[in-house]
Amino acid sequence: MKNLKMAIVVGLLAGGWAFVALTVGEFAGVTLHAWPVFLAWALFFAAGADNNAAVKVATSSVWGIVWGYLSVYIGMTLLGDALGVPGGIGLAVAVLAALIVILMTDVKFLSFGPGAFATWAVYFGTNFDFVGSIAMLMVGVLLGVVSVKLTALISK
Repeated sequence: MKNLKMAIVVGLLAGGWAFVALTVGEFAGVTLHAWPVFLAWALFFAAGADNNAAVKVATSSVWGIVWGYLSVYIGMTLLGDALGVPGGIGLAVAVLAALIVILMTDVKFLSFGPGAFATWAVYFGTNFDFVGSIAMLMVGVLLGVVSVKLTALISK
């Protein structure tokens, strides 16, 4: 029962977000999804559930979406004519995925490679919605921070 307060806070916030996403559907031109929010929220906890984790996940989220955009752009415009779009995107993904692994070991602010890789998938899963992907991932980071802060507040 050590984490009961956290479980209650996370449950209420997650249920609230799912309700909002399903009820509102779209806000300011952005489709509201539950799954990218939950993914970023889980990454926040995997990264340590503190302020540094929030920065790591926010940074890797933007980085992952940029990689996603680049893989589609390069695959379609630079390689698509020669290899076909699936082949072009596949090759672009292969090269960029290798670069993520190299960069996450050599560049400190990109060190949370799993976050970049997971959020890259969000770009594909949201049908290449650049702004919407970043927005949903930032909501996930925010809910992660709120869940920790709120749990600390009610634990006093």
